[in-house]
This record gives sequence, C-alpha cells and structure tokens, in this order.
Amino acid sequence: MADGVDAGTFVTKLLEMARLDPEYLKDLDKLRRPVVVVFTDIQGSTAYFEEHGDAAGLLMVHNCNRTVREAVEKRGGQIIKSIGDGMLATFTDASAAVNASINMQTILSEVNDLRPDAQRVGVRIGIHYGIGIVKANDVFGDVVNMASRVESAATAGQIVISDALRKQLDESQFTIRELGRFKLKGKTSEHSLFEVVWNPKAVAPAKPAAQVARFQLQEMNHDGSFGAEHPILPQLTIGRTQGDLRFATDASMAPLNARLFVQDGRLVVEDLSDGFEKIFIRVMGSCTLQTGDVIIMGQQIFRFREVPGAMSAVTQLGISLKEIRNALEKAAAELVRTNEGGQATEVYPLNTAKTELGRTRGDYTFPNDTMMSRLHARILQRGEDFLLEDAASRNGTFISLRGKTNVADGSAVLVGSHLFRVKALV
Repeated sequence: MADGVDAGTFVTKLLEMARLDPEYLKDLDKLRRPVVVVFTDIQGSTAYFEEHGDAAGLLMVHNCNRTVREAVEKRGGQIIKSIGDGMLATFTDASAAVNASINMQTILSEVNDLRPDAQRVGVRIGIHYGIGIVKANDVFGDVVNMASRVESAATAGQIVISDALRKQLDESQFTIRELGRFKLKGKTSEHSLFEVVWNPKAVAPAKPAAQVARFQLQEMNHDGSFGAEHPILPQLTIGRTQGDLRFATDASMAPLNARLFVQDGRLVVEDLSDGFEKIFIRVMGSCTLQTGDVIIMGQQIFRFREVPGAMSAVTQLGISLKEIRNALEKAAAELVRTNEGGQATEVYPLNTAKTELGRTRGDYTFPNDTMMSRLHARILQRGEDFLLEDAASRNGTFISLRGKTNVADGSAVLVGSHLFRVKALV
C-alpha cells in the first residue's frame, strides 16, 4: 500500500466487495451458527519458567494443556488451537462446556495440592455463547472476541461466563454467582459476568471491614537485588525534581512523573507527566495491545500500530491475517521500532497468529541486544485482539501505562530509568 493512503478505505472496500458477492455471502451464511467458545490461559507461567527453567516450564504447560484437551474431548468439545499458554475450544452444548471446565479446574487443583507453593500454577477460563462463523478447524466472529474478553476478567482457578452463556444453562445444576458489571474492550456498554463456583472451599472470604490494604515500593538494583523500601501512606509520588521520591540525576524521568495510591483495596499507578516520559509496567501473563502502546524488550523500543477496522474484517468475513494482508497490501498490525527520540527506524509486520521476538530465536531477532533473552516475547492474535506475552525473559517485557492502572503484588514498575517492585504488606 502506498504511503498516504488511508488503510481504512481498503478495509471498507474489502467488506463492500464481499457484500456485492451474493455467492460469497450465501456460503458465509451457511457457516453461521450458535456456538460455545471456551478460552483457557495459564496464569503464573512466566514466573514458573523463571524459577524452574525452560524444560520444566515447557513440561508444565504441556501437562496443563493435556488436562484441558482431555476434559474438552471427554465432553464432546473440539480443541481449535493453542494460543500461547492457553487454548481455544468450541462446544455445541453450554452445560458440556461448563462441566468440562469444572473437570479441568478440579484435576489441576488436585495436582497443585501435591506441589509446594512455588510450583503451583492456575488456569483462567472464560466462556461465551453466541453466533459464530464455524469452519472445519476454526471459528470466527464476535463470539470469539467476547469469550476472549470474558477470560481476561478471570483470575487463576476461576471459571467466568457471560450472561448469554448463563442463560443457556439449567442453573439448578451449577452454583453460579454474579461478579458484577464489567467494561470490556470494544463494547460500548458494560456487561454482567458470572462465576461458576466449582469448589466452594476455594472462594476467599471477604476481608473484614476494618482491614486496610497496605503496600510499599521497593527499589530494584541492576543486579536484581533490592534497595530502599518506601511505604505508600496513603499515596506516594515520584519525580525528578518534585514528589515524595526524587531522582535528580534521572534525565528520562519527568519533574513529577508518577503517583501510586490505594483505591478499593487495590494499588493504582497514575501517570502525572505531560505524556512524553512514560511509565512502564512489566507484563505478567498476557496483555491486550492497543494502537499507540509502547513496548520495551531489552534495549528495543517498539510502538504497536493496527490498521483501523482490519481485524473487524477477520471476524465479519471469517478470513485469516494472510488474506487481510493480501487485500490491504500490508499487515493488519505491526510493531514499529523507534529510537529514544520516538522516531521510527524499522517496521515488523504481524502477519501470523503468533509472532515471536528474541535475541537469537523468533520471527524477528536482535542478535546485538545483550539485554534480550534468546526468546524474549511473543504476540498472539486472538479474535480481533493482539496479545503481548513475555516468554519468561530474563529482564522482562514492559508496556506503557494507560491512564490509571491497577497493579498487583509483585509487579515491576519502571519510572524513568528506575525500576521498582510492588509489595503487599500482610
């Protein structure tokens, strides 16, 4: 595609061509039918790889996904594909999908009971029911996007379902509780999500009203050791010349860069800069990318960019990234490598369902970057979304903060050139 041409017009043209082809639409309509989509994802796999090494990590992922596969097939479902550390499966029956998910969590819980805490991992499961384009070995449509976003709302050990899926169930067969209303990416209104309680003992009791969450920030040294600790009472501000913590020699830090505060029992990070000096969070698990996100891998800085509307064509027409690329004459999404001044130096198209990056392994390699791991990170296409996932890298993969962001215990936060770890206090 020539520079200066609006990529969105190519997507519009693609969709219009499909609408003008009655035979294509007729064939497409034959593939539309109700389907239950299940997404699973292993939470804690990055930490497991770091702690136990690649061989043990790969074995753990294999065993988890084997449990998922066996549970799906036993209940009449179909495994469509592996996506990173997770899997995509489809069912024709909602109850079968939920029973398979309960079976997965039960088996994995029994395995965890035999392991020390450091070796335990959890699986998040999200389920949605809707109309999809169902081909022999794949499924397309908004039903996939919705299932993906339902799964992203789950925590390790949870089975989270949409309201549409709940309405397909005989609730007398399951214990279901409402989690509340959630704002999901790409949806204009909030959606009610529910949890299937498969193990009542696993439901954590509510904290006493008098108990207040407390956190502190630990400075991290270049050798991995920890330095000074700073309590967040009730907030903590960081900057080069202003704030509670000041780092006068850090030229990459804004005069007043960050604020951390506790809200509803969770720690929140807020960017106080003018937008040029960003705050970065280390990726834990997977992270859904948005156009404009800045990513740091080793010494490489990338900006994620997506062609507006391109991925909606994937779900509306049931076509692949390769077909979109042929129609657009460019990739539906790409990573743009930039220098420290923000100027683009090279473009890396995201043409396949999985793109890996590393120093010596991957689709794109950076052999001169000694800060990168051999295989550092991967980007996965899931429905309309692109997910960033760290590949158990030595120095981590970081993504720029968007507005106010909740951060979990153990998270790493990069402000300027200073790295901090969040620590929850008991």
